[in-house]
Amino acid sequence: MISKFSLVACSLFLTLSIQPVTAGENETFNIDLATALRLADADNTQVALAREKVIQAEAELAESKTRLIPDLTVGASYHRHDGPIQETNGNLQDVERSSSFAGLGAGAVGAGDVQVAGIGLNVDLGDAWYAPLLAKQRARAASAKSDAVRNQVLFEVAVAYYELMRSKGGLQIALEAYENASGLAEATESFAQTGEGLESDKERAAVDALVRKRDIEVARERLELASVNLAWLLRIDPAVRMAPAGSAETRMSWVEGVNELGALTDRAMRDRPELKASDAELAAVLSELEQRRRAPFLPKLNLGVSTGAFGGDSDSSPANGGDRTDISGAIYWQLKGMGLEQKAAVDQAASQYRQAGITREDVEIGIAAEVAAATVKVRHRESRLAIGRDAVERATRSYELNRSRVFENQGLPIEVLQAIQSLVSARTLYLDSVIDYNLAQFELFTAVGQKEGRTSSEPTFTKASVTEESTRESVIATDPADSDASLIDSAPQVRSPIRRTRLLRK
Repeated sequence: MISKFSLVACSLFLTLSIQPVTAGENETFNIDLATALRLADADNTQVALAREKVIQAEAELAESKTRLIPDLTVGASYHRHDGPIQETNGNLQDVERSSSFAGLGAGAVGAGDVQVAGIGLNVDLGDAWYAPLLAKQRARAASAKSDAVRNQVLFEVAVAYYELMRSKGGLQIALEAYENASGLAEATESFAQTGEGLESDKERAAVDALVRKRDIEVARERLELASVNLAWLLRIDPAVRMAPAGSAETRMSWVEGVNELGALTDRAMRDRPELKASDAELAAVLSELEQRRRAPFLPKLNLGVSTGAFGGDSDSSPANGGDRTDISGAIYWQLKGMGLEQKAAVDQAASQYRQAGITREDVEIGIAAEVAAATVKVRHRESRLAIGRDAVERATRSYELNRSRVFENQGLPIEVLQAIQSLVSARTLYLDSVIDYNLAQFELFTAVGQKEGRTSSEPTFTKASVTEESTRESVIATDPADSDASLIDSAPQVRSPIRRTRLLRK
């Protein structure tokens, strides 16, 4: 559970970590993954709801431990009878009488027992013994389910963050592609006007520039939608524009030893909260089955002690009598439905126990499959990183060589078009490779259990850089001279609290 101190510390951290990039109506805030995870852990309503269910389960556990504590009743009662009553010998006698009682208990009439005991205990000893066991297991299950919800929310936040990073890189790629395509369109138009190039080449280059311009608008839309999605998961005003801090080239390693599937699976079986919840549910159902099997042998107990002022008379105004004390007790064993209901209850609990066992087995198989699938993704996506780097290097060199040929009058500008397209494809391929690898790493981190508090520490960072030249020109890196890139990364950093709302801005 998160203490108030932790929440205050988290809020202070967020105040310093989430920094506004631009001022104005559409403020943009830089946010890193660790901060996003902390914020989701503190403010996401799904996580908060799951934690409230834990509090409820703990309260139910505390309540179950009070079964053997008697009830205390203080009250008063009045009784009047007019008419015949039957004597023990069978004769009827016309009687007018009244009585009153006040003190510990209520409902004292004649020589009978007090109807509501002042200090009373009416308990099934089977419930008194097994109810705390069931409640304890259900509290454990609620706690494990809360951790599972938290892990799932953090995974969704990580996915949203990396998609925001992908959208940011996609916009930068689109901006560079449009700049290159615009330059090509101007060059082909100049060549066409001088007769050195074809009119068809001019139109073809112009169309490509328009397509690249449209790609910018599509990329901007994706970036804003990704920002809204992340803000929603973090319960931040969706009008605030979120910008991922750092470079999309950075790959993260949350889990080491991805080739050791057996060890990772064992770790998942030990740490996954879903399996812990299934174990707790199975234990709870087993306790319930044992209780139903032993129910006929576990007695029920009824004890009562009452004392107070009792008075009575033959009219409607009972006279003061004196103090009265009643003590009663009973213990009995019960076989419901002559044993038939008892057998049906046992069969029902036995079936529920088998169902819980099947569910646990299914959860275990599912977890093993998730770990195996995540390791496959990590291994293959890691191998694609080298392919992406090589593609960027070659596409960059191809573009530079083709451009040099044009500058040296050894070719026509239109020949650069394919190189521009290849460069866009290569940069997109590399961007997707890094983002997909990071997603696979966090998916594996989630699959093995996301130990409590792990998100407060930083993962292993590796700069997946290419050559110095291609890194310098890479659209994944921020170019302060570019207006859109500056909007995302390079505007002045001003420390001020992030403006958040739990509801949509009114």
